[in-house]
Amino acid sequence: MFLRRLELQEFRSFRRLDLALEPVGLRLVGPNASGKSTLLEAVMMLATTRSPRTSSERDTINWESGEEYAVPPFARIAGVVERSADQIEIEIGLEADPARPSAGRKRIKLNGRPVRALDAVGALRAVLFSPEDVGLIPGPPAGRRRYLDLAISQVDGTYLRALSRFSQVLIQRNSLLKSLARDRVAPGAPAVAAQLDFWDGELIAVGSVIIARRLAVVAEIDLLARERFGALAGSDDFVVHYNPALDLDGLRESGAGVRDASLILPVVRREYEAALIEARPAEVRRGVSLIGPHREDLSFTLGGKDLAVFGSRGQQRLAVVALKLAEVALMGETAGEAPLLLLDDVLSELDAGHRAAMIEGVVERGVQLLVTTTDRDLLSLPVLAHLPLVGVASGAVIPAVS
Repeated sequence: MFLRRLELQEFRSFRRLDLALEPVGLRLVGPNASGKSTLLEAVMMLATTRSPRTSSERDTINWESGEEYAVPPFARIAGVVERSADQIEIEIGLEADPARPSAGRKRIKLNGRPVRALDAVGALRAVLFSPEDVGLIPGPPAGRRRYLDLAISQVDGTYLRALSRFSQVLIQRNSLLKSLARDRVAPGAPAVAAQLDFWDGELIAVGSVIIARRLAVVAEIDLLARERFGALAGSDDFVVHYNPALDLDGLRESGAGVRDASLILPVVRREYEAALIEARPAEVRRGVSLIGPHREDLSFTLGGKDLAVFGSRGQQRLAVVALKLAEVALMGETAGEAPLLLLDDVLSELDAGHRAAMIEGVVERGVQLLVTTTDRDLLSLPVLAHLPLVGVASGAVIPAVS
């Protein structure tokens, strides 16, 4: 799988761009704020339909766009993707909402046909590694959940739909719990069971799918990341854990079926139901859902010690590199085609040896690699010499200065 062409119109600093890409990828060099990260952001939006840099997609629309046509500000991202079985065109149109200046409307097309975001995710698969990701391990749990959800959603549409449905159910259930708490309804009152049982059932149905799939995927990531961390750091005692708030000790100890979500799903469903029953009094009192995938987390150990607490900055950085490489391998094994790897100014975070080791691992897999930096010397690695080199300046791609 590779991106053959990227087109941008009024996307942040890029007024217009039509960029042809080689299957091997591209090296991009330029000063800060020149638009390098914007290009990778656009590719990730084609892959996931969402920006990795902002929660408000209105921010991605050039504020001056639309003026000459007397229409609301707009932006467009389009890409042509070559896959092993076919070629597909992806297009995302963004338009500012005149009624809500900070909001935007989004339209997505595959091969010219309008589709939902749920149906577009995975048409192009990509892994982004940016300097912010170095904080993944010591950072807040939401970032780790997002990392996991993005990795799984690009190769598993069932998981993505379960996430979407879970979010809807959680909103409804929390609204009910909030009203029960506000009215100080006793947790054991008949009205509580009458109202909560339905939403509990919905929560268990989709939440169990999410938890089971996360457990199975993390079991795979653990093996892949441990191998890659060993190659980078010479140590094989790096471990990735998934920590659901359910009693799954027996399942973990047996090891049977942990990497098969369908086998562990009945156990997860049973334990999720038991956990909700136990948590109901506290949830009714506090007015919020306390149990489920929205509260769970990943953790990382090195030599049996919590890497977030006891790991050095260098160890945490190498662990994230191992995780990203594991993500690339997981997507390739699951989908049968390697994803794109986008390295956004992260080469400066590593020494020369680790830079070479990271690049060699993905080049050997035939991964299309897009790598950016402000320092041209960092792009002179022999393993990168086969990638075309261009410059980026003021929202334009230009020939690199020799």
